[in-house]
Amino acid sequence: MYEPIRTKSVHSMAGPRPDVPHRSREEELDSQLAGYLTALLTVTDELGLDEAADHVLREIVRLRGAAPVRAAADDTPSHRADLHRRAAAA
Repeated sequence: MYEPIRTKSVHSMAGPRPDVPHRSREEELDSQLAGYLTALLTVTDELGLDEAADHVLREIVRLRGAAPVRAAADDTPSHRADLHRRAAAA
């Protein structure tokens, strides 16, 4: 028949550990959003959308407290046309 479980479950939640830093849900979401905005900043830089890139950069700095590392943009017309073609093909 049924035998009741007498030992503690291995699936029980562990208690809080003071030696591990924890972030709130809001801080975690801000960090994720900053990551997505950093990817968007890369694209706006490659497309040469300076005004949009500045706006995205301000939001990243607000969320992270520091500006991300940015690559030097290749602003030649052929590079831009190639980016537009690749975006349209996707």
